Amino acid sequence: MPRRLPLALLPLHTKAMPRLSSTTPMSPLRLRLRARHSSSTSHSSRSWEPHTAFAAATERARSGNLTPEDAHHLFDELLRQANPVQERPLNNLLAALARAPASAACSDGLALAVNLFSRISQGARCVAHPTACTYGILMDCCCRAHRLDLAFAFFGRLLRTGLKAGVIQVCTLLKGLCHAKRTDEALNVLLHRMTELGCTPDVVAYNTVIHGFFKEGQVGKACSLFHEMAQQGVAPNLMTYTSVIDALCKAKAMDKAEYFLRQMVDNGVVPDNVTYNSLIHGYSSSGHWKEAVRVSKEMTSRRVTADVHTYNMFMTFLCKH
Repeated sequence: MPRRLPLALLPLHTKAMPRLSSTTPMSPLRLRLRARHSSSTSHSSRSWEPHTAFAAATERARSGNLTPEDAHHLFDELLRQANPVQERPLNNLLAALARAPASAACSDGLALAVNLFSRISQGARCVAHPTACTYGILMDCCCRAHRLDLAFAFFGRLLRTGLKAGVIQVCTLLKGLCHAKRTDEALNVLLHRMTELGCTPDVVAYNTVIHGFFKEGQVGKACSLFHEMAQQGVAPNLMTYTSVIDALCKAKAMDKAEYFLRQMVDNGVVPDNVTYNSLIHGYSSSGHWKEAVRVSKEMTSRRVTADVHTYNMFMTFLCKH
């Protein structure tokens, strides 16, 4: 199967998402900006604080009340004043826009966020400096919108700017690929090439791909990656072990699940109620009542609190039998 996402990535073409129309009536924000612009000259650029303006716009974006026109006029004023905005207010606004659900004010927040980001990239660097975190936010939003092509385009631009791609940015793409059931690509195109990008795979990166393989039913590949993870000196954590144990229990491989539980405890990783619930569900759904009770008692002895799912599984078993 040919790889669809080589690391020689294409440039980001923002023309695919054109700047949204500003033909709507003049908004309250625009009126305030014009009024401020036409006020006495004593109110210089220092009277306009980008941090405050961006914070207010972010709150409106989160509530779905920020229109594309208002957002673009905010950037117009930013450029006119030539007053730099810090990284966090900029990132917060882009994230709020891209993640906000469609509303009457803005039907496509991701497109608007991309348009505003393009304005920075095409000449507004004097007032805003996109960082690796900025790119990561947009990549995450693209993955949430099932736009992996656009997410990888942003990743390609990140690499070409000379900024260092970190584990967070790579894990964002790993999660997007695994969610799209393209875990083999996540492993071969990204995880195994992270060192080439200047970052070392961590437990989160491995957990993402291992979980992706389990979701696709590729238990063998998931277990192989688990062993590779240990060989690379990356210690499995609670999420790693629980993911493996849950998948083995669903496959009715209870002996192997118990083996990983013992290994987990021996390595000093404390199981939680999710871990034990997986074992209880595996045994009870297979009709092994005594084993399910044994696991429940072990759970209690380790002072792990049973939750509603634990009791539901026992009641379900009793009702069926």
